[in-house]
Amino acid sequence: MMLAIKAVNKVFNAGQASETVALKDINFTLESDEFVSIIGPSGCGKSTLLRVVGDLVRPTTGDVLVGGKSAEQARLDHDYSMVFQAPVLLEWRKVLANVMLPLEIYKLDKTERTARARSLLKMVEIDGFENHYPWQLSGGMQQRVAIARALATQPQLLLMDEPFGALDEMTRERMNDQLHNIWRQTDTTVLFVTHSIAEAVFLSTKIIIMSARPGQIMHVVDVDLPLPRDSQTRESVRFFEIGREVREWLRRAEE
Repeated sequence: MMLAIKAVNKVFNAGQASETVALKDINFTLESDEFVSIIGPSGCGKSTLLRVVGDLVRPTTGDVLVGGKSAEQARLDHDYSMVFQAPVLLEWRKVLANVMLPLEIYKLDKTERTARARSLLKMVEIDGFENHYPWQLSGGMQQRVAIARALATQPQLLLMDEPFGALDEMTRERMNDQLHNIWRQTDTTVLFVTHSIAEAVFLSTKIIIMSARPGQIMHVVDVDLPLPRDSQTRESVRFFEIGREVREWLRRAEE
Protein backbone atom coordinates (compact mmCIF):
# COMPACT_ATOMS: atom_id res chain seq x y z
CA MET A 1 0.00 0.00 0.00
CA MET A 2 1.45 3.35 -1.07
CA LEU A 3 -0.72 5.70 0.99
CA ALA A 4 -3.04 5.25 3.97
CA ILE A 5 -5.03 8.12 5.46
CA LYS A 6 -6.69 7.18 8.72
CA ALA A 7 -9.31 9.29 10.53
CA VAL A 8 -7.69 12.59 9.52
CA ASN A 9 -9.22 15.80 10.80
CA LYS A 10 -7.90 19.30 10.30
CA VAL A 11 -9.07 22.31 12.28
CA PHE A 12 -7.59 25.76 11.72
CA ASN A 13 -7.55 28.28 14.61
CA ALA A 14 -8.96 25.73 17.03
CA GLY A 15 -10.74 27.27 20.01
CA GLN A 16 -10.83 30.74 18.46
CA ALA A 17 -13.73 32.70 17.04
CA SER A 18 -12.32 32.06 13.57
CA GLU A 19 -12.14 28.26 14.07
CA THR A 20 -12.60 26.43 10.76
CA VAL A 21 -13.06 22.70 10.35
CA ALA A 22 -11.39 22.01 7.00
CA LEU A 23 -11.30 18.20 6.98
CA LYS A 24 -13.50 15.76 8.88
CA ASP A 25 -12.83 12.05 9.35
CA ILE A 26 -10.94 11.39 6.10
CA ASN A 27 -10.16 7.73 5.42
CA PHE A 28 -8.81 6.23 2.18
CA THR A 29 -5.92 4.25 0.74
CA LEU A 30 -3.90 4.27 -2.49
CA GLU A 31 -2.23 1.22 -3.92
CA SER A 32 1.03 1.45 -5.85
CA ASP A 33 0.68 2.68 -9.44
CA GLU A 34 -2.82 4.11 -8.92
CA PHE A 35 -3.82 7.53 -10.25
CA VAL A 36 -6.37 9.00 -7.85
CA SER A 37 -8.08 12.36 -8.33
CA ILE A 38 -9.75 14.41 -5.62
CA ILE A 39 -12.63 16.61 -6.73
CA GLY A 40 -15.18 18.68 -4.84
CA PRO A 41 -16.67 22.16 -4.39
CA SER A 42 -14.35 25.15 -3.98
CA GLY A 43 -13.15 25.47 -0.40
CA CYS A 44 -13.90 21.85 0.50
CA GLY A 45 -10.33 21.11 1.64
CA LYS A 46 -8.88 19.34 -1.41
CA SER A 47 -5.61 21.27 -1.37
CA THR A 48 -5.45 21.10 2.42
CA LEU A 49 -5.69 17.32 2.22
CA LEU A 50 -2.88 17.22 -0.34
CA ARG A 51 -0.73 19.37 1.91
CA VAL A 52 -1.44 17.10 4.86
CA VAL A 53 -0.18 14.14 2.81
CA GLY A 54 2.88 16.19 1.80
CA ASP A 55 3.64 17.14 5.43
CA LEU A 56 3.22 20.83 4.60
CA VAL A 57 0.27 20.97 7.02
CA ARG A 58 -0.05 18.75 10.09
CA PRO A 59 -3.41 17.08 10.76
CA THR A 60 -5.18 18.01 13.98
CA THR A 61 -5.89 14.33 14.56
CA GLY A 62 -5.38 11.14 12.56
CA ASP A 63 -2.51 9.48 10.74
CA VAL A 64 -0.96 9.64 7.26
CA LEU A 65 1.31 6.80 6.17
CA VAL A 66 3.31 6.90 2.95
CA GLY A 67 4.76 3.49 2.15
CA GLY A 68 4.28 2.57 5.80
CA LYS A 69 6.16 5.68 7.02
CA SER A 70 4.82 8.82 8.64
CA ALA A 71 4.33 11.74 6.26
CA GLU A 72 7.23 13.52 7.95
CA GLN A 73 9.60 10.58 7.50
CA ALA A 74 8.50 10.12 3.89
CA ARG A 75 9.32 13.79 3.27
CA LEU A 76 12.74 13.43 4.87
CA ASP A 77 13.37 10.31 2.76
CA HIS A 78 12.30 12.10 -0.44
CA ASP A 79 9.60 9.49 -1.13
CA TYR A 80 7.28 11.99 -2.81
CA SER A 81 7.36 15.16 -4.89
CA MET A 82 4.78 17.89 -5.35
CA VAL A 83 3.62 19.91 -8.35
CA PHE A 84 1.74 23.11 -7.48
CA GLN A 85 -0.82 25.19 -9.36
CA ALA A 86 1.98 27.50 -10.53
CA PRO A 87 5.23 26.02 -11.91
CA VAL A 88 7.39 27.78 -9.25
CA LEU A 89 10.50 27.69 -11.44
CA LEU A 90 13.60 29.75 -10.70
CA GLU A 91 13.56 32.50 -13.31
CA TRP A 92 17.36 32.98 -13.26
CA ARG A 93 18.07 29.29 -13.96
CA LYS A 94 17.69 27.78 -17.41
CA VAL A 95 15.31 24.87 -18.00
CA LEU A 96 17.94 22.14 -17.62
CA ALA A 97 19.29 23.74 -14.44
CA ASN A 98 15.78 23.97 -12.98
CA VAL A 99 15.21 20.24 -13.49
CA MET A 100 18.62 19.41 -12.03
CA LEU A 101 18.08 21.51 -8.89
CA PRO A 102 16.75 18.74 -6.59
CA LEU A 103 19.52 16.43 -7.81
CA GLU A 104 22.10 19.07 -6.90
CA ILE A 105 20.56 19.36 -3.44
CA TYR A 106 20.85 15.57 -3.04
CA LYS A 107 24.47 15.83 -4.29
CA LEU A 108 24.03 13.45 -7.22
CA ASP A 109 27.03 13.17 -9.52
CA LYS A 110 26.95 15.95 -12.15
CA THR A 111 27.12 13.57 -15.12
CA GLU A 112 24.24 11.48 -13.79
CA ARG A 113 22.04 14.43 -12.88
CA THR A 114 22.56 16.00 -16.30
CA ALA A 115 21.70 12.75 -18.06
CA ARG A 116 18.61 12.21 -15.91
CA ALA A 117 17.39 15.78 -16.42
CA ARG A 118 17.80 15.52 -20.19
CA SER A 119 15.95 12.21 -20.22
CA LEU A 120 13.04 13.71 -18.27
CA LEU A 121 12.84 16.74 -20.54
CA LYS A 122 12.57 14.37 -23.47
CA MET A 123 9.83 12.43 -21.66
CA VAL A 124 7.75 15.59 -21.17
CA GLU A 125 8.45 16.55 -24.80
CA ILE A 126 10.35 19.74 -24.11
CA ASP A 127 13.82 18.64 -25.17
CA GLY A 128 15.44 21.32 -27.29
CA PHE A 129 14.53 24.02 -24.76
CA GLU A 130 17.19 23.10 -22.20
CA ASN A 131 18.93 26.47 -22.52
CA HIS A 132 15.82 28.63 -22.38
CA TYR A 133 14.78 30.56 -19.30
CA PRO A 134 11.30 29.90 -17.83
CA TRP A 135 10.05 33.34 -18.86
CA GLN A 136 10.75 32.40 -22.49
CA LEU A 137 8.27 29.48 -22.32
CA SER A 138 4.48 29.26 -22.45
CA GLY A 139 2.51 28.34 -19.34
CA GLY A 140 2.04 24.77 -20.51
CA MET A 141 5.74 24.37 -21.25
CA GLN A 142 6.66 25.77 -17.84
CA GLN A 143 4.37 23.25 -16.17
CA ARG A 144 6.02 20.43 -18.11
CA VAL A 145 9.38 21.58 -16.74
CA ALA A 146 7.88 21.55 -13.24
CA ILE A 147 6.68 17.97 -13.75
CA ALA A 148 10.11 16.91 -15.01
CA ARG A 149 11.70 18.50 -11.94
CA ALA A 150 9.25 16.71 -9.64
CA LEU A 151 10.11 13.37 -11.26
CA ALA A 152 13.87 13.96 -11.07
CA THR A 153 14.21 12.29 -7.67
CA GLN A 154 12.20 9.26 -8.88
CA PRO A 155 9.51 9.65 -6.19
CA GLN A 156 7.20 6.81 -5.27
CA LEU A 157 4.30 9.27 -4.87
CA LEU A 158 3.57 12.39 -6.92
CA LEU A 159 1.23 15.01 -5.40
CA MET A 160 -0.34 17.41 -7.90
CA ASP A 161 -2.44 20.41 -6.89
CA GLU A 162 -4.48 21.60 -9.89
CA PRO A 163 -1.36 21.85 -12.07
CA PHE A 164 -3.29 22.63 -15.27
CA GLY A 165 -5.98 24.91 -13.86
CA ALA A 166 -4.59 28.07 -15.47
CA LEU A 167 -4.27 26.59 -18.98
CA ASP A 168 -6.70 26.94 -21.87
CA GLU A 169 -8.87 23.92 -22.69
CA MET A 170 -6.88 22.58 -25.64
CA THR A 171 -3.51 22.96 -23.89
CA ARG A 172 -5.01 21.29 -20.83
CA GLU A 173 -6.11 18.29 -22.90
CA ARG A 174 -2.63 17.94 -24.38
CA MET A 175 -1.13 18.14 -20.90
CA ASN A 176 -3.55 15.47 -19.71
CA ASP A 177 -2.42 13.22 -22.56
CA GLN A 178 1.22 13.76 -21.66
CA LEU A 179 0.67 13.23 -17.95
CA HIS A 180 -1.19 9.99 -18.66
CA ASN A 181 1.74 8.75 -20.74
CA ILE A 182 4.26 9.84 -18.10
CA TRP A 183 2.31 8.03 -15.38
CA ARG A 184 2.32 4.83 -17.43
CA GLN A 185 6.02 5.11 -18.21
CA THR A 186 7.18 5.82 -14.66
CA ASP A 187 4.78 3.64 -12.62
CA THR A 188 4.53 6.51 -10.13
CA THR A 189 1.51 6.66 -7.83
CA VAL A 190 -0.31 9.98 -8.30
CA LEU A 191 -2.68 11.91 -6.01
CA PHE A 192 -4.20 14.69 -8.10
CA VAL A 193 -6.45 17.62 -7.13
CA THR A 194 -8.67 19.07 -9.84
CA HIS A 195 -11.90 21.02 -10.45
CA SER A 196 -12.37 19.45 -13.89
CA ILE A 197 -14.66 16.43 -14.19
CA ALA A 198 -13.37 15.54 -17.66
CA GLU A 199 -9.76 15.74 -16.47
CA ALA A 200 -10.47 13.52 -13.47
CA VAL A 201 -12.27 10.90 -15.57
CA PHE A 202 -9.60 10.82 -18.27
CA LEU A 203 -6.61 10.53 -15.95
CA SER A 204 -7.80 8.51 -12.99
CA THR A 205 -8.15 4.94 -11.89
CA LYS A 206 -10.26 6.24 -9.00
CA ILE A 207 -12.01 9.54 -8.20
CA ILE A 208 -12.64 10.71 -4.62
CA ILE A 209 -15.57 13.14 -4.32
CA MET A 210 -15.54 15.47 -1.33
CA SER A 211 -18.39 17.37 0.29
CA ALA A 212 -18.53 21.09 0.93
CA ARG A 213 -16.69 22.23 4.06
CA PRO A 214 -16.07 20.55 6.38
CA GLY A 215 -14.53 18.33 3.73
CA GLN A 216 -15.59 14.70 3.96
CA ILE A 217 -15.44 11.87 1.45
CA MET A 218 -18.91 11.45 0.00
CA HIS A 219 -18.28 8.88 -2.71
CA VAL A 220 -15.52 7.04 -4.56
CA VAL A 221 -15.83 6.27 -8.27
CA ASP A 222 -13.80 3.45 -9.77
CA VAL A 223 -12.84 4.48 -13.30
CA ASP A 224 -12.89 1.33 -15.41
CA LEU A 225 -11.87 2.91 -18.72
CA PRO A 226 -9.28 0.76 -20.53
CA LEU A 227 -5.62 1.74 -20.70
CA PRO A 228 -3.91 3.40 -22.46
CA ARG A 229 -6.24 6.37 -22.98
CA ASP A 230 -6.35 8.80 -25.89
CA SER A 231 -8.69 11.13 -27.76
CA GLN A 232 -11.07 8.25 -28.51
CA THR A 233 -11.42 7.65 -24.78
CA ARG A 234 -12.99 11.09 -24.41
CA GLU A 235 -15.60 10.20 -27.04
CA SER A 236 -16.62 6.85 -25.54
CA VAL A 237 -20.02 6.20 -23.99
CA ARG A 238 -18.39 4.97 -20.77
CA PHE A 239 -16.42 8.23 -20.44
CA PHE A 240 -19.67 10.21 -20.43
CA GLU A 241 -21.35 7.74 -18.06
CA ILE A 242 -18.60 8.13 -15.48
CA GLY A 243 -18.60 11.90 -15.94
CA ARG A 244 -22.34 11.96 -15.30
CA GLU A 245 -21.92 9.94 -12.09
CA VAL A 246 -19.24 12.35 -10.82
CA ARG A 247 -21.38 15.37 -11.75
CA GLU A 248 -24.42 14.00 -9.91
CA TRP A 249 -22.37 13.46 -6.73
CA LEU A 250 -20.89 16.95 -7.00
CA ARG A 251 -24.39 18.39 -7.13
CA ARG A 252 -25.20 16.52 -3.93
CA ALA A 253 -21.97 17.83 -2.39
CA GLU A 254 -23.11 21.40 -2.93
CA GLU A 255 -26.62 20.91 -1.53
